[in-house]
Amino acid sequence: MERQEPTFGSDLSEVGDRQVSYGPPRRPASRSTDQLPWKIGVAVGVGVLVALLLFNAYERYQARRDAQEAIQVFSKEIQKLERELAAARPSTPVRTIKPVPPGYRCSGGALLYREGNTWLQITARSNHVYCPHGGTVADCYQVTPQSVGCR
Repeated sequence: MERQEPTFGSDLSEVGDRQVSYGPPRRPASRSTDQLPWKIGVAVGVGVLVALLLFNAYERYQARRDAQEAIQVFSKEIQKLERELAAARPSTPVRTIKPVPPGYRCSGGALLYREGNTWLQITARSNHVYCPHGGTVADCYQVTPQSVGCR
């Protein structure tokens, strides 16, 4: 087998001016593709920034809505508890302050009783009862510092 050389016909248009290059083909330097990575990076950065701003705005909206709902629930519960407390609170009788009877004196928040030449201090545990002269048994009252307003 003999090696045959390629032959060309009379038409050499196929051959043309071909440049022979060894290695990978070179792309011509283009100015429009030099800026492409920057454009992509800026677009991605702006997109991420917009997404974060939208996410932040949505989170704030949700937090405000949740806080308003919690305030409504708390106010309803507080009103309910206040109504229950008002219904459960027993009405306390108003203490009537009796006048200091004769022979007794309030001095410095203490109730004193004159017995002879000395003064005795009367406490809440002392058993002193005063009945006004000419009154009935219903007019009598126990004499304590609280009952005559010495404190």
